[in-house]
Amino acid sequence: MKSPWDIRYANQEALYGKAPNAFFSHILPLYRCGSILLPCDGEGRNAIHAAKKGWDVHAFDGSQIGVATAQRWAAEANVAIQCDVSDAFDFAPKEQFDLVGLFYAHMPSERRRAFHHLAIQWLKPGGTLILEGFHTDQLHYQSGGPREESMLFTPEMLAEDFKELQATQNEMLEVTLDEGPLHQGPASIVRYIGIK
Repeated sequence: MKSPWDIRYANQEALYGKAPNAFFSHILPLYRCGSILLPCDGEGRNAIHAAKKGWDVHAFDGSQIGVATAQRWAAEANVAIQCDVSDAFDFAPKEQFDLVGLFYAHMPSERRRAFHHLAIQWLKPGGTLILEGFHTDQLHYQSGGPREESMLFTPEMLAEDFKELQATQNEMLEVTLDEGPLHQGPASIVRYIGIK
């Protein structure tokens, strides 16, 4: 049985565009190239961007169709990424990473904290976690994201989930999204950066 995401990606390509997340694109040059993990990366727009910038990229997503698109787009861009089909809770890398990027990786509340704990384990000591996702106020907008408040973020929630990290940014912002057909228009988001 196909997952809902397989059905979505099969029906339309570039659901979130082909360009990387704007925050990710802006912040990545501030870090020295190394290894990066991008969980739940869908069609691979962020993975491909990082590979173009010289990073050693590992990404995964639960959608076979999303991962197949990421691999095809990477080949078309002439860059190498390691991109696997995996559930976040089954993913077991042999190494830790210099940077972990979570972009709109929303989980049901009972799984969110465990997923964020895994993300900390995937980081090397001294590594950095970068996150952007929808704030609970996103329910007032129609620009994308889950329609359940329990799946959305607040800075206080992320401070608690990532209390093992040293936060250097953790704020709610109002932005205008322009990321393919599923992320369009005014939005309420949270951006978080923490160091292990």
